[in-house]
Amino acid sequence: MNGRAPGTWPGLPARLRLLLLAAALMAVLVAMSGGPALASGALPWLAPGQQANASAASPPGSNPTSKPDQKPAADPAAIPDDAAALAQYEVLRQYFRRQITLAEDFPLVFSRRVRDGETVAFLSMVEMQRRRGLLARFRAAEVDLSGLTFTRGTADPDLARIRVTGRYSFSMPPQVQETIEEDALFVLLPELGEWKIFERREGWRP
Repeated sequence: MNGRAPGTWPGLPARLRLLLLAAALMAVLVAMSGGPALASGALPWLAPGQQANASAASPPGSNPTSKPDQKPAADPAAIPDDAAALAQYEVLRQYFRRQITLAEDFPLVFSRRVRDGETVAFLSMVEMQRRRGLLARFRAAEVDLSGLTFTRGTADPDLARIRVTGRYSFSMPPQVQETIEEDALFVLLPELGEWKIFERREGWRP
């Protein structure tokens, strides 16, 4: 992805960067809790190993925040101008919120065409964090999406392309705070009257 924040290990494969980041985060949690060392693993947004599907996300940067998510991005360009855009943007916001908090309904933001793979990866991650004793912490995380900008690339009734840029952050008790830089194109499809995520293309450029 272009425009990475410092310390995001450019040049390394996305899965390896996530593993390194997870190890660092787990070390912080252990230091705060006084518990035993935890095996390195992936954070909640681990992809299921499918080419460019939506679960993969960028590693965090270094700018903390603790304000909960209460509103969309302030940029006027990010404010939807019709009902379809409103629905599409809300699905994307739910994607970011649910992946961080490991919400049980996370797989429901995906198109049925990719949902099975996303669900398997998600359940694996939930079980991993449960074994580590961290699931409750992720579930209690507060997510701030106010730094994200949503740019609609098409108004086609059968497909939506939306570029998401900027930063979002989360705070996790007792004191963990992380900021994640985002720059990706999301492809959404309509299914049974609702928009669902089919694909996420990281570092996409027109």
